[in-house]
Amino acid sequence: MRFEPDPRFTFDTFVAGPGNQMAAAAARRAAEAPGTSYNPLFVYGVAGVGKTHLLHAVGQLALTVRPELHVLCRTAQELVDDISSAVSGGTLSAFTDEVMESDIILIDDAHLLAGKSRTQEELLRVWDEIVWTGTQIVVASQLAPAEMQGVDEEFRAKLAGGLVVDVTPPEPATRAEIVRRGAEARAITLGHGVEAALAELPLEGARELHAGLDRIAEVQQGEGRTVHAHELAAVVGLAEAEPQDEFSAFLFDIATTVGALVETEPWRKRLAEALLRYEGEGIRTRRLEQALEADSAPDVDALLAGFAADLEKLKKVAAELGELDAEAAKSAVLHDPDRVAEAEAMLVSARAAAERQRPAPAPVDRWYFNNPEKVAWGWIALEDRLIEELA
Repeated sequence: MRFEPDPRFTFDTFVAGPGNQMAAAAARRAAEAPGTSYNPLFVYGVAGVGKTHLLHAVGQLALTVRPELHVLCRTAQELVDDISSAVSGGTLSAFTDEVMESDIILIDDAHLLAGKSRTQEELLRVWDEIVWTGTQIVVASQLAPAEMQGVDEEFRAKLAGGLVVDVTPPEPATRAEIVRRGAEARAITLGHGVEAALAELPLEGARELHAGLDRIAEVQQGEGRTVHAHELAAVVGLAEAEPQDEFSAFLFDIATTVGALVETEPWRKRLAEALLRYEGEGIRTRRLEQALEADSAPDVDALLAGFAADLEKLKKVAAELGELDAEAAKSAVLHDPDRVAEAEAMLVSARAAAERQRPAPAPVDRWYFNNPEKVAWGWIALEDRLIEELA
């Protein structure tokens, strides 16, 4: 039951875009620091948009960072079969022990747990304990928790208890990048216009785009010729090859955005998006994490405004420190808006140190200016020099 890494499914090979960027960032966080945030992490979307890819990428990266981790990866159907076999064979305790000993649990196709009451019961029995001990749970499903039928309400609440984020079909730019990378990975040369044409075909997600590339590779290798753009629809098995019009794409984007806001409380989604964005920039986000874990909604506008204001202060401190003390400018304090006071204290110290190192000004000959006789002789000398130069 241990996780077997698939080299095809890594974060490096995952093409991120507007429709999956948040899910990818949260998944990476779960892999790098299991059990510390978003537990469980629940990603959902239609078939073929990259959920399984992300799930396996979490396992791959986690084992790369910490090879000693025990990663358990099962589809919902495999879990149902495992529990059924364990019950009939009297080995349920052994199954439970393996689940309890796992550091990361990856569950794919969770929507297929609908109606599987015994599997839900067994997962519920150990859920709180494995989360409490820091085991990271990542779940992928075609349906959001609220849309899953035949699921116990307590189990539904557990699934939605962390971060719920949707993965939408890739938009045109991301589709084109998927095709480009896919062709490179397969070492195939696409004919003129084929890359753009494949990206525009009504293929729903990354999985179908890759399947289309596989079909192109088969034809080109089997027939020894280059597939042309005008025949692409027939090659990949589509009756028509008309690209989606811009207005339809716009409506689709609106629908998916509204669906996401309905699924997750708007304030939580807004905080999560801000948190992931700042973390991607290397900023510590403890303040936002604590607010996200609260039971009630904070004043999100004030919270984000205060966080941004403190971050701006840190940027100004960092800029001045960079001129005064290059080493101090590398401090982690300058990436933590909760430590503005410490950053400002560092700047005061750096200013004082720079002032001490500044050379003293040349002494002023006060006797010269306070001695009328010396000043008079100075004027006489100046007058003689002027006469000499004029002569």
